[in-house]
Amino acid sequence: MSLPLIQTMILGGTEAQATWEGLGDDVVCGPSQSAQWFSYWQANANTDCLVAALYAAGKPVLLLPLEVVKRGPVRIAIYVGGPHANCNFPAISRSHQFGRDEFAKLFDELHRARPDIDIVSLSRQLDELDGAGNPLLQLPSRENANVSLAITLDRSFETVLGRNNAKRKKKKHRQNTRRFEEAGGYRIVTATTPSETEAMLTKYFIWKADRLAKAGIKNTYEPAGIKRFFHQLFAAETAMTAPRFQLKALEVAGQYRAVLGKSRARHQTFIDFIGISDDELSSASPGEFLFFEDIQDSCVTDLGIYSFGVGDEPYKRSWCDIEVPTHDTNVSLTARGRMYGSYLAGREQLVRTIKQNDMVWGHVKKARSRLFGRA
Repeated sequence: MSLPLIQTMILGGTEAQATWEGLGDDVVCGPSQSAQWFSYWQANANTDCLVAALYAAGKPVLLLPLEVVKRGPVRIAIYVGGPHANCNFPAISRSHQFGRDEFAKLFDELHRARPDIDIVSLSRQLDELDGAGNPLLQLPSRENANVSLAITLDRSFETVLGRNNAKRKKKKHRQNTRRFEEAGGYRIVTATTPSETEAMLTKYFIWKADRLAKAGIKNTYEPAGIKRFFHQLFAAETAMTAPRFQLKALEVAGQYRAVLGKSRARHQTFIDFIGISDDELSSASPGEFLFFEDIQDSCVTDLGIYSFGVGDEPYKRSWCDIEVPTHDTNVSLTARGRMYGSYLAGREQLVRTIKQNDMVWGHVKKARSRLFGRA
């Protein structure tokens, strides 16, 4: 049987949407590997984006959306969105059976089309999504230092609560409900208009910048175009019947106190970010309150999994019953890329070792805050 047609494409706007639609109804796709994400990122954050695609019988069976970035003299192709791409999974046709020979030819074609790219570095990948396996993990891959923590919803909030400190969660939620009511009343708001998404994101970016600065962490929202990307992405989705990207907020006394950014695959939702206001009500844990409400709402939908996304934090552990490893796949295309790939492997191993040692990782976070933070 002949191998599928291999292509690389430079896409944008309606072209991207049409190509993704060509995958058919059995498409499986990480939210950050969707046509919407690709188009808005290319338009706002990095024009140097492309799609490496596998075709069979004239139809696409895999789309690998990439952006090209520079690290010193090295040009790297990564998932579009960089650190903002959460729990990555390529857009694939569920019905196609992939072989390693196809991927060898895919990356050979990418190298012919873009000989300036030294290495393809695909990080934080899921091994499974919506019942489909990630075909890219047939290639040599390593476990990422960061896991993804998630909840099995079971369409029952009581079941979810019952797995971990149900009494404590309910008691704290009642106490904070009283605090918010005494402060002027509260409501949970889902953004349904572009003006609401703009207001929520504006608050979130302010809160996030302040918290990252205090922790001594680089603000990945600062580079040109990234805030505009998120504004356009979420605003456009408010017009959709079933939005893939959505914002929710806790409003108390007419002011936003927490903002949650979510994305969705077919049967799984991902928390992409959350921010809280540093004010007189921050001690009432507005972020935890919003999570409680959102998880409860999600239990009465057709969702099977509620994922907190990549990263290990105590508030995630207090809910989750699933720990999902993520994986990195590096494909070197040049001699320089092979050297950089060796560096990445060593760096990833060091990070993994540090994060697996709670005491060492705690010291690293404290030192980072003292050296680079404002407080």
